[in-house]
Amino acid sequence: MKETLQHLRSIVTRTSLGITLGTASCLAKAEASAGPDFSSLTSGINMGSTVTAILAVALSLVTVYATLRGARIVLAVIKG
Repeated sequence: MKETLQHLRSIVTRTSLGITLGTASCLAKAEASAGPDFSSLTSGINMGSTVTAILAVALSLVTVYATLRGARIVLAVIKG
């Protein structure tokens, strides 16, 4: 069993090393060349309303969580 685990560990180590080296070489090649220009696509998007909507949803979730937490605290105090 111990030999099997050591063999598996060596396979995983070699695989992760290969993936890391492959990714590093791809990133090195990508860094040398200029990427595509998406400014024409993203210039028409208004991020102000999107951020406002995301913050509103997050605030709603925080309010619900705080209300539930407060109710638990009050119930714990009442129970003693």
